[in-house]
Amino acid sequence: MTSSSTRPAHGLPSIKGHFSQIVAPGTFIRPGNNSQDPAGWSGEETLDIEAVHTVAPGADIVYAGSPNNYQDMDAALNNLVDKHSADIITNSYGWSGEALPTGYIKPQNDIFIQAAATGISLFFSSGDSGDETGGVAGATPTPDWPASSPWVTAVGGTSMGITRNNSRLFELGWETGKSALVSGAWAAPFFLYGSGGGTSRLFTQPSYQAGVVPASISGTYGGAAMRTVPDVSALGDPSTGFLVGQTQRFPDGHDAYSEYRIGGTSLSSPLYAGMFALVQQKAGHAYGLANPALYATRTASSDITKANAAAYPGVVRTDFVNGVDDTNGYIYSERLLDYDSPLTIHVAVGYDDVTGNGSPNGQSWLDALAAYTG
Repeated sequence: MTSSSTRPAHGLPSIKGHFSQIVAPGTFIRPGNNSQDPAGWSGEETLDIEAVHTVAPGADIVYAGSPNNYQDMDAALNNLVDKHSADIITNSYGWSGEALPTGYIKPQNDIFIQAAATGISLFFSSGDSGDETGGVAGATPTPDWPASSPWVTAVGGTSMGITRNNSRLFELGWETGKSALVSGAWAAPFFLYGSGGGTSRLFTQPSYQAGVVPASISGTYGGAAMRTVPDVSALGDPSTGFLVGQTQRFPDGHDAYSEYRIGGTSLSSPLYAGMFALVQQKAGHAYGLANPALYATRTASSDITKANAAAYPGVVRTDFVNGVDDTNGYIYSERLLDYDSPLTIHVAVGYDDVTGNGSPNGQSWLDALAAYTG
């Protein structure tokens, strides 16, 4: 892997001396079952490492790989926690909903509890499919697992506009609607993807959410108050995304380095974890489960609302038809920002189930968390 974060043109120091891998992925042949495809995770791996290094260039980064998906990834995570190989762990994977066997969820949750008890902060992407209804009326909304565990920090996504002077122009909840340009006219939009969130059906409300999460969200099922997702958020919208660099193998068989825009809560989680590493550095100690501190200092975060939605409704995208080059021409689409009308989750003043308590607000966020002693 060639990382754009090691290239002087981007103004970042080399990652050399700060990077290691303790569960070496080795060399694998793509298996016949495409769901078990370690090579297909290379973009996620590149994104995680470059995102953390960009916001915390002095942090030591450990990459833990596994030969296949999910169960092997659980084993890799368990190994990290058992050996306390890092104080902060970010994970950009999850399952679409909580409809998994209890015997599968409990062993994972035990790993998360051990991490919290031994001073490790776990961050998980909240998912990229909104409330998992696809915008279909009557479909059952659900948050994703493991983001819904009360022992992890679930990181949702935002859409962000930056001025040429590098200041925040706007920040909205990341929920995207897509409208294609067909025969010179824009087709009716539909929900494409967005920050995962919602109310758990498995876990009751943890103490750090009590008095913060509105009853209309935590009590959506009419019974006891439940755990809600996400806890916090960071940049995630691919349309306003993050530049990564990677050496890739193209369909014609040649390898080449290229830089491209990427997003998803797979970006949000490592960005937040990298920023939290700065908090830990300033505080001089590890935090374990980060949520009590994040909720107690929530007023130092940027509250994401609909304040800028009307002024910045969307962006126009030009993409290659074949995803690689212009051989087959271009396709044009409009990506509508904060397109949450077909969903059951929405941004709001205060805590909401798209962006949680909001995104880091610079120095005030850093100072508040570093000073937290609860």
